[in-house]
Amino acid sequence: MRVAIQGEKGSYSDSAAAKFFRDYEPLFKRFLEEVFDSVESGEADYGVVPVENSSTGSIRKTLDLLLERDVRVVGEVKVRVRHALLGVRGAKLDDVRVVYSHPEAISQCEGFLKSRGWVVIPSFDTAGAAREVAERGDRGMAAIAGEMVAELYDLEVLARDIQDLPHNTTRFFVITAEGEWPRDADTTSAFFATRHVPGALWRALGVFARRNINLLWLESRPIRREPWNYSFFIEFEGSLWEDYVKEALEELEGESIWVKVLGTYKRTSAF
Repeated sequence: MRVAIQGEKGSYSDSAAAKFFRDYEPLFKRFLEEVFDSVESGEADYGVVPVENSSTGSIRKTLDLLLERDVRVVGEVKVRVRHALLGVRGAKLDDVRVVYSHPEAISQCEGFLKSRGWVVIPSFDTAGAAREVAERGDRGMAAIAGEMVAELYDLEVLARDIQDLPHNTTRFFVITAEGEWPRDADTTSAFFATRHVPGALWRALGVFARRNINLLWLESRPIRREPWNYSFFIEFEGSLWEDYVKEALEELEGESIWVKVLGTYKRTSAF
């Protein structure tokens, strides 16, 4: 089982893959686009991509790639995100001058970072930032990453639980290029685009209201190759195995310019 993830060993994406798959071979990628490339080409059987954080909201890059690429969503997994500030052995908090981490991790720790005059530099990945700090061996450098990464790269934990919200959680989608929908699925997601006429979105959403289908997430995203045109990402309760869901999506097609069904999957518990 080959699973592509964005980041390095010890990243939160790595933790998500380990939580979802019992036995797998990780394929570490630097960019999210490379995860989708790997799945589409068949290099990887699955990909694990972050889609939403409880503190900062949607991962917009992932949503855009889900719209543009030929993949399907077949699973989800949630990972509790507990950020730590990591430095080289012997370093103290007062030694820190520069902090590295992924932009999402930086935004999730704004409260902690604002109270200090450090230079904050975005990195491709939390675990990769930690590895760079370990390799440079500079006491003035630190990284924001999961505490488990400290042991992996022999780093010192300078501060624990520095995220702004205590129950910070990132949600990941499991994507694949082919295969059957999970039989235990209870959630479905899709993209659709409406006509530019009054009430178009209201009529589109009415197909779910009339069937008493609960909407979990609705978000507009610009269509990147069509300036000032927007699509809508929607997630709702119900499986593609159920007739009323199929009927709702069929009616949605009649109320929309186009519909792209992303997948159906089992929604997981909080952590």
